[in-house]
Amino acid sequence: MECFADFELDEVEQKEKLRWITPEEYKAEDHTDGWFMREEQHKLIDKRDVLSQRASYLNRLGRHDEALEIHEELKRDYGHKGGFRFMAEDACLSTALLIPSYPSTSLLSMLDTLRPTVTNYGDQLQYFNLCSKVYYRSGDWPLFLRSLIFLTSYLDMTDHWEDMTKLPKELCGPNFSIGCLVKTSLLINFQLGMSRGFVTKKLKKDEERIRKNIAEMKRDKVDIAYREMDKTVVKGTTNDDLSRPAHLCRWTEGSMLTLSSSYSILDSFLSNYSEWTHSPCK
Repeated sequence: MECFADFELDEVEQKEKLRWITPEEYKAEDHTDGWFMREEQHKLIDKRDVLSQRASYLNRLGRHDEALEIHEELKRDYGHKGGFRFMAEDACLSTALLIPSYPSTSLLSMLDTLRPTVTNYGDQLQYFNLCSKVYYRSGDWPLFLRSLIFLTSYLDMTDHWEDMTKLPKELCGPNFSIGCLVKTSLLINFQLGMSRGFVTKKLKKDEERIRKNIAEMKRDKVDIAYREMDKTVVKGTTNDDLSRPAHLCRWTEGSMLTLSSSYSILDSFLSNYSEWTHSPCK
């Protein structure tokens, strides 16, 4: 103990004793309708949550310019840390896409800014989703199609196949649109077998709409399309999504697209579909 003989303790800081408030002093946080639109301080709530609520509400009202200003503020003040940087850039670009007059050159610039912030599987899926929307607005059809091919490889959602029908007719083969509509119909029927509740109602509405579009096309081509389009593209990931814990809402686990896997996906799409559809991606 001699080694501690000359040891001097610093003065212990006296912590302020916690004082519980009385019922008369308590004031509940304001969560009445539109609470997030009022300017007073919400001391117990993160300012980011207040601003995000405000931007979502303005988007719902169609006031996208005002919502974009708020998202820009969030990006400026908070968008430099970790995963929030991607979410901040994503929110700005997604809102800008809701403004019809927003310049396509600015959208492309925002997309370039978003790309370096992609750090995981879920981010990359959203990035491709935004790519398809931005390239559609800018009229870059090869990149628009490529983005959708990657999305169908990872997710195989009906919306992505139906979006392929937006390609200009003069750039597509005679069977391209019908093939994409039939693929959409096949996926809807598959999903109907597993859906419940309001999801089933939505899928049935989509099925009816797609069926009406297909009914306007030649029957012999429709029959061939159902046979030719009932194929699967090489999957972009082998990750079992059903095994993911519920809290991994950002899909941080999964195989991100690499250069070699992107070639495999494009080659698979070409070999499965382009011969019959005469796709412009040949």
